[in-house]
Amino acid sequence: MIADPAAWQRTSPFAIVFFVGKTIKGFAQSFAQLLVTFGALAVLIRRNPYLFLLIPLGILAIIAAGVLQYWFFRFAIQEDRILIRQGVLRKTSLDLPFERVQGINVERSLVDRMLGLVTVSLDTAGSGAAEGQLPCVDAALADLLRTRVGTRHSRRHADGFGDDGESASGVAVDRSTRDMRGLIGARREELLKLTGGDIVRIGLANRNIVLMAAFFGALGQLFLYGEDALRPAVESAEAAVAAGGDLARTIFFAGLIVTLLAISLALVIGAAVLRHHNFTLWREGTTLRSRAGLLTHKEVVVETAKIQQISVSQSLLMRLFGRYRLQALPAAAAVPAEARDSAAAGLAEVLEVPALTDNRAEGIRTRVFGREGDGLTVLPGSRGFARISAHFIPVLTLRISLVSALIGAVILLAIVGSERALGVAVAVVIWWFCSLPPAALISWLKWHRHGYVYTGEGLANRGGFLGRKVDSFLFRKVQSVAVRQSPLQRRKGLATLHAHLACGKVTVPFINHGMACCLRDRILYRVESSLRWL
Repeated sequence: MIADPAAWQRTSPFAIVFFVGKTIKGFAQSFAQLLVTFGALAVLIRRNPYLFLLIPLGILAIIAAGVLQYWFFRFAIQEDRILIRQGVLRKTSLDLPFERVQGINVERSLVDRMLGLVTVSLDTAGSGAAEGQLPCVDAALADLLRTRVGTRHSRRHADGFGDDGESASGVAVDRSTRDMRGLIGARREELLKLTGGDIVRIGLANRNIVLMAAFFGALGQLFLYGEDALRPAVESAEAAVAAGGDLARTIFFAGLIVTLLAISLALVIGAAVLRHHNFTLWREGTTLRSRAGLLTHKEVVVETAKIQQISVSQSLLMRLFGRYRLQALPAAAAVPAEARDSAAAGLAEVLEVPALTDNRAEGIRTRVFGREGDGLTVLPGSRGFARISAHFIPVLTLRISLVSALIGAVILLAIVGSERALGVAVAVVIWWFCSLPPAALISWLKWHRHGYVYTGEGLANRGGFLGRKVDSFLFRKVQSVAVRQSPLQRRKGLATLHAHLACGKVTVPFINHGMACCLRDRILYRVESSLRWL
């Protein structure tokens, strides 16, 4: 039980682990820099073994940073707002009224569940990032926050707004204000629940299986040509295989490949089970909620009024399985680096459905866009998409081939030096001509994937290379729109349409210039005439 939520209090001491992990993530944001750091440290340690002491000192420094962040983190829950104070050297104060809160996302690790703790993220209307985050707090406190947020919005609705979308004074109000009723007391409608077969499909279609293969390949090289302690075992295995003849050698290597493949598949499927076990998507009023996880339970809550764009993608394997991956992108889903690094901001929660059928995808699109989305589609295989101009193919072919030639020139100059510049130039020209056919094939595939479909209220843009992806949005969600032309496009009467949303940019290339201008004017008209929040 919570004695006095209005008093300043700290989170559970277990939050030290959370802050330590946050510090490590901050250091590991750039994977390349992390590799360079470890590589330089390994070289220095080999030259001077006493520098090995830097490792425990670094670990102690990270733990100390986590303890300090925990000690200076305090929060208080007032009647109508939550106050958060944090920061060691740079102090941060957050005053977050409950009226701004649109969703309360909850995450529970295995240890959190054992201790009865949760990590709460507060999703607000004015920001794409999680402005408030309470790590490792009591589960009863999360329930208290949900109750107060929902009660606040319900009271506001009862005092000033009616079902027709007008206030007591008769002034029209925006849709997001009315949609706050979805935070409490709404009927639950289950939209999707993943089966065991869906989770297996997700694991098999995971791109990390390629990284797994590379990892096991590097591990095999280390085993064969690595430390002296491994060489006796390697030599014994080679002698046993050689004694058995060609058949034994073939069986050995085939078994080794099958074993590594089985391990890779087990790892990616196991990761899918850990992340997406018992994945359930449901709707409560005007909010979409998802919950999933085996060891760590994660719940994501997104207000439909805040969703800017729906992206549906399909890789080659997912296409074979007849499944799609859907993302509902809220405002400012792409958080800049400076916002990530700040102590008060977290990443925006993106509602992701890792596997669903075409009917389910269209059903979610209907629930998010409503009647405004009639005529749009989120399915890459829909026949309603219009193709872009075929002039896209030679332009992209030239661009790919020139980039390939430039990379080849840099590599050759690094190998043979500038003394043989003439030979390098000839080789680059030959390489450029040889790269034209594969570049043309790649360009044709990308042109074949491109397409767009629009209505009076929204647009869907399709793209991709081997896989396919569709980005759908409503015109009134657009923040800015531009029509641009290259010299070639001006000669051919073509243009590229750029629509900037709060979650990113959607580009429709090489369409008729008149059509691009009409779409731009229509988008601007819908933005200026809409009384709803973006």
